[in-house]
Parts: sequence; structure tokens; C-alpha cells
Amino acid sequence: MKTETQTQKYQQKFNFSAPQPRPFLANLPARIDTYEEGVARFFHWKTGLDYYYAIDQTVDFVVSAGKVKVIDLLTDTSVFALQLAGRKAFPGRIYSFDSNVTLLERAKQRAAHLNLQQAIEFRNFKEPLYPVQDGYGDLAVSFFDLHRHPAVEYLSEILRILGPDGYLIIAEILEPRGARFSWTRMWRKLHLQFIQKNPAEAHGMYYDREEIIALFFKVGFRQVIFRDLSIPARSHSGIFSLIAATK
Repeated sequence: MKTETQTQKYQQKFNFSAPQPRPFLANLPARIDTYEEGVARFFHWKTGLDYYYAIDQTVDFVVSAGKVKVIDLLTDTSVFALQLAGRKAFPGRIYSFDSNVTLLERAKQRAAHLNLQQAIEFRNFKEPLYPVQDGYGDLAVSFFDLHRHPAVEYLSEILRILGPDGYLIIAEILEPRGARFSWTRMWRKLHLQFIQKNPAEAHGMYYDREEIIALFFKVGFRQVIFRDLSIPARSHSGIFSLIAATK
């Protein structure tokens, strides 16, 4: 894991943390410029990891795969898409999707500001179907999003848009068997529901390693591998992992 100094240097290099007011965001709601900061704080609270470090590791995984048509299944802060597009070792194109048009506009303006717009196409979509033809993508990435969806439906749609031997990379929390029934899990769920007022996260479904493998195989993926990015603090703590599978 990176040291605090290394993480700070990385954040400064890409200028993604603690966003400052920017002229090209002037026409968007003022709160949108602090959205990413809130996402990073929540991610750290939930996983114990630095948000930018986790995305950095995910981008490394994607670059090493050598694929050229990458489907970013959720634009959100756009950090993943922008960072991948900025890698000199990535020769491909990214198709990034979100149902939130405000976040998409923010992402488009950031891409233009960083002169990366030629490598990324941001698209609006209505869940659960992606406006992508069957077998189009070489690789799909889901960063911290699987838990918000019905797993079989979500994974089946991803399988549809991937070509033969296409890759899926999911960055998600894996819980130890039985953890969803622990007191800590119940407390965090109540905290999300009533204190943070985030029902989407409160009702998120996390899986253990065996359940994830079973889900992948059920919809038709194969050769599932794991790379853990965190170390559990307690026996019932989840592990944030990169999970890769082949169509």
C-alpha cells in the first residue's frame, strides 16, 4: 500500500482531490464541485482505502490487460476514465456511462480541460440496459458499483456487451461468510440509512468470495481471479478487491 506521502504526491499530480472552483464548471450547480470530495471521503469510510490509490490500482490492472475498447460502467466522479485516458501506455478508447446528466456534463468539461476528450466518449443511459451493441467491448470496468444492482441482471448485461474473450474487472468489497448478519454490518446499515441518509448504499448487497465466483459462473463468465487491495481490520471486516473474469 502507498505511504501517505506517496498518496499526497499522486493526488497533487492529477489534481483530483479537494477540487477548487474552476471557470469551466461555472454553469453547473455549485455543489457539484465538491461531489468528488464527498465520494472520496465515503469510500475511505467504507473501505479504509484512499479513493485515488484504489482507482490507480484498477487503472494499472486495465492497462496491463492490453485491451482497446473499454466500457466504463459508471462515470460518477470520472476519475477512473480520465486517469485511464491520460496513461500513455493505454492506446484505446473509453466509453463511459452514467444516468446522471449533471455528472456527465462535469466529466465532459474536465476531459476537455485536460485535453483528453478524444480518448473518451461520455454517454447517458437508462438502467439496466447499456446502449451498446452485443459483443462490442473488449473490457468492462465496474468500480464500487456492483453492490447497488441485482447481481445476476447486472452481470448478464455486462456479458452481453463484451466480445469473445472479453474481460470484466470489478472493484468491490468482499465480505467474509456470514458478515452481513453481524452487529457491525447492521450498525453501518442503520448509519447509512438514517445518519448519512444514503438509502442506496444502506441497501447495498455485498458478497463473499465463493458467492462472487458462483455469480460469475452462473451468468457465463470463467477464469475468475482476485487481487485484494486491503487487509481486514477485524474478522468480520470486508476486503476491497479487484475481481477479474473472462467471457
